[in-house]
Amino acid sequence: MRILMLTYNMAGIGGNFIRVHSLAKSLVHLGYKITLLASRRFPGMKRIEEEVSGVRIIQMADCMPERVRHGGLSPIDVFGRLEHVRRVRYDLVHGFDHRPAVSIPALFARRQWHIPYVADWADLWGRGGIGEERRGIVGKTLAHADHYWEQSVHRRADAATVVSPHLAERVKEMGIPDEYIHLVQVGANVDVIRPLPKIAMRRKYSLPESAPIIVHIGFAPFDVPLLAATFIALARCNPQVMLVLSGASFPSLDKAIESAGLAGRIKHLGVVPYERLGEVLACGDVMILPYSRSSLNLARYPNRIGDYLAAGRPIATNRTGDPGILVESEKIGIAADDNPETFAEAIQKLLSDPALCDEMGRRARQLAETRLSWQAIARQLDDLYQGLGRKFNAH
Repeated sequence: MRILMLTYNMAGIGGNFIRVHSLAKSLVHLGYKITLLASRRFPGMKRIEEEVSGVRIIQMADCMPERVRHGGLSPIDVFGRLEHVRRVRYDLVHGFDHRPAVSIPALFARRQWHIPYVADWADLWGRGGIGEERRGIVGKTLAHADHYWEQSVHRRADAATVVSPHLAERVKEMGIPDEYIHLVQVGANVDVIRPLPKIAMRRKYSLPESAPIIVHIGFAPFDVPLLAATFIALARCNPQVMLVLSGASFPSLDKAIESAGLAGRIKHLGVVPYERLGEVLACGDVMILPYSRSSLNLARYPNRIGDYLAAGRPIATNRTGDPGILVESEKIGIAADDNPETFAEAIQKLLSDPALCDEMGRRARQLAETRLSWQAIARQLDDLYQGLGRKFNAH
């Protein structure tokens, strides 16, 4: 079966791209032929085509600014993708989220070739979600557009994959039958991220060998205030602790840490290539996922959970949504209330018990290699794809 997958993120970067490509390369092992359309990483007017882990990845010509390309909003990219799906027939199209660069060519392919369209929902973009974080006229306009379009797209889809039970309930309310709603949570890239020697990695990144270190990775800004307040509270009870960051820079975090006199206790490694992310994670004793209680967080499921599992390190998070449930039920870390002092106390409890951290890390890696590997999650899609194929062929 030939599958077309579409992400709104730029090739090689962003949580949506990682989610799509991880599923795609796992589906290749099941015999599928996968083409992935991703937004262009760097501006240019020549189409780029490459094969990565058996997945054919195409970046259309596009000269729009990075923010427009990475958000799936480029009209140039949309046009290039429409031209591709007009010329090339696939057996099924799987679009990841609703942004124009994904949903417009996906809906066109569905109509053009009479093939099933699966819409993935991994973030709540509109009302009650990311839209609440937007400011200004442009931001509010985009929030309203996101709210309308994510609802519309999922109503038009033939099936849905969702990252959380919260989003599954929303899809059910749109009238999609239960048998065409599949929970596809975050998986672990165990072939890319592996447990590595802590001391060796700390030496490589010029970090103190004996200091307690917590690691935070990611690009989403939603829980930065909780991260800052928690680290400040943790530093009060553990004068040696360090925070290592990888991903986006957050000026508000740096300002809060500096104001507390802790600038020397934080190290930002920037955006590290995904194939080297395991080295950064290996530097830490505890992986931290601040996750305050909000409708946005109840709906989503951060990709970094899978990366933390694959690294074989314990996770400290909050009792919000699925991550907290996973961490507590599988005994792979600790979940606390989203109060900075309470959260800091929970993290310190882990840091003070290295043997417990090692035990939780081993369980995390075992979970990553089994039930929550991307390979295991991809097998869930096999039944969905085959069922949709039979349904459409019968018509």
